[in-house]
Amino acid sequence: MTSNLRIRPARRAELDRLAGLIRNRLPDLMKSQSATQRDNIEKQLHRLLPDEALMLAIENRQLVGMAALDLDRARLMAMYLDPDAARAEATRRLVTTVERHARTFGIGRLFCTVKPQAWSFMERMGYEVAETPGDGEPVTLAKRLIDDAEPWEKEVAELHRELGIPSNYGVRYRLRLTPENAECVSIGTDIFDREIKLDKAAAEAWKAMKTDAQRSNIDLQPVSGFRTIGYQAGLLRKKLNGGMAIGKVLRTSAAPGYSEHHSGRALDLTAPGVAPLTAEFSMSRAYEWLKARAGMYGFHESFPNNNRHNIDWEPWHWCYHKHFDPRKA
Repeated sequence: MTSNLRIRPARRAELDRLAGLIRNRLPDLMKSQSATQRDNIEKQLHRLLPDEALMLAIENRQLVGMAALDLDRARLMAMYLDPDAARAEATRRLVTTVERHARTFGIGRLFCTVKPQAWSFMERMGYEVAETPGDGEPVTLAKRLIDDAEPWEKEVAELHRELGIPSNYGVRYRLRLTPENAECVSIGTDIFDREIKLDKAAAEAWKAMKTDAQRSNIDLQPVSGFRTIGYQAGLLRKKLNGGMAIGKVLRTSAAPGYSEHHSGRALDLTAPGVAPLTAEFSMSRAYEWLKARAGMYGFHESFPNNNRHNIDWEPWHWCYHKHFDPRKA
């Protein structure tokens, strides 16, 4: 029975306990670390949180395993399994979840290094030898994740090759593949009189937030909402055809397949008298209101100044991240 088994990202409050577990239960890993690294295990784990790259296997409220994903090296790292509680199903689920997560960042091939006794298990999971080991030495294996990708993910990869987007785009910019939302609803028209759509929950939250802003004489105006992957590709082609270098393009626009707009949860906003999609919006009363109040409705600024995605500041871009209950507004 596996009904009580859950795989989820680690939480900040759990890091101290997890760091202690690594020190005590993963001696081989500790030997490979410098003294400074051993002292900073918790800080290293903390760096994994924004990308949800530290996964825990929980069964009957007990930690039975964990695995870390090194995005930059496309490597499954530091997998721990409780020898007394973990079962094969927990291991399979943990590995599969990490693989799926790696794929959302566009990783097409995932590596891992395991002890000889785990070799056969990983081969059954689809891994093949990447480096021939010596007798009794750990073996490095790899798996082609792209083979398990959805058709639309493969189409995105082909589109990126056509546009000259680096194959490690998702990892480099710490952005994830985002499927198109097929159930968006209309919220009216944007400032260009085009119909604009949002995810159903985001649309409810937007309606309440806009109404609240109006009470403070703030007129929030939508510029863009849901976009298809094809539309996003068109935006990039227009910039490239205009002579903009691909590096600059990717600092100003998300690559097709990776835009939050595909989810129907993202809104580009402006206000009367403000040029749309410009830094001018950051000096408006509307922006100050959003900074103070948008979080109450589940909207957050995705690309603030000096953001970790290395994307130019977009004070106009806000994304909905949680369910909003209009009855509590």
